[in-house]
Amino acid sequence: MEFSVFIIGPTAGQGSEAQVYDSILREIRLADELGFDALWFAEHHFDNLFSTSPSPNLFLAIASQTTRRIKIGTAITVLPFHSPTRLAEEGAMLDRLSNGRFQWGIGRGITGHEFHSLGLDAANSWRTFAETHDAVIAAWKNGRMEYEGAFVKVPSTEIAPRVVQQPHPPVWMTAQSPSSVEWAAEHDYPAMQIGEDLAAGAGQRERYEAAAGRAGVKIRRGGIVPLRMVCVAPTDAEAKAIAGDRVVRFWDHTARTTAPVFSQSPGAAAGTAGYEYWLKQNPSRFQGVGVDRLIEAGLVLAGSPGSVIDQVRRQVEFLGCSHLMCDFWRPSGIEEREASMRLFAEQVMPAFAQDVRAAAE
Repeated sequence: MEFSVFIIGPTAGQGSEAQVYDSILREIRLADELGFDALWFAEHHFDNLFSTSPSPNLFLAIASQTTRRIKIGTAITVLPFHSPTRLAEEGAMLDRLSNGRFQWGIGRGITGHEFHSLGLDAANSWRTFAETHDAVIAAWKNGRMEYEGAFVKVPSTEIAPRVVQQPHPPVWMTAQSPSSVEWAAEHDYPAMQIGEDLAAGAGQRERYEAAAGRAGVKIRRGGIVPLRMVCVAPTDAEAKAIAGDRVVRFWDHTARTTAPVFSQSPGAAAGTAGYEYWLKQNPSRFQGVGVDRLIEAGLVLAGSPGSVIDQVRRQVEFLGCSHLMCDFWRPSGIEEREASMRLFAEQVMPAFAQDVRAAAE
């Protein structure tokens, strides 16, 4: 079982931007020292209460030089927001700088105000995503990008430097809508999920495995990869006291930042093709509920080490997951977060030392 640290870097409940960045730099090194398997950075724009990470590649460049063994990746790079040539070259730089530890997490974007402020039409996001993906993967494989699509057009161009990992760095994908889950499965890309409770996630697991079977794909790298808010403290009561109001506030903020804002944005009208699933199955389903309900749904892991071990086991039972992304930021403040990371690494992770994928074969 693999465990990773996800950093989104909000200022809400954390302090100033300077304090947030100082904490991120400490926790990059701490995650490596504690033995976490991977370190992920979000990409979000124009809302520092929600995230101060508009360019995850900048954090990854720092991490490539201040960590020793941990894998480093984007969770995610929003492909429609970027030039494919820059993505290919910067990804190759990060793979070189980290000596082959770079992980490319990708998605098409879901936040309406970001599309609007960048002057992009969300209705084209899926086709732009797919074309950008194809162009970058081909460039990493052969060192040259040449692509003629409806939305991506690149003349024959040499890409330098070359990637370390062959044929290319591992790809991960955020996948919520049914078509995205199936596309990820067909490519054997682990499907990162941010808003599915355990019941919905179990359905996504079935969809992923069925699509892989139809495509003749043997799932080698795991299927569903959940992102969960995590807070570990010596007792259940302490963990819930730390996380309680925080996770409710951040869940409400996430609900506003995704579906409701998306549906109201002049740049992404309600009913935008391809987002039907998310407009119904989004964080607003749990808006205003308490921390106990979020724990019950499997969206938050909070409690003593023993309780969190049981909660992780539920994730594996429902989702068959072999990798869990841990968001220690939103359930805790600067003072509590590093203690929570230490408890998780020292008392929770050892309970899952066996590789669940190998055990299942």
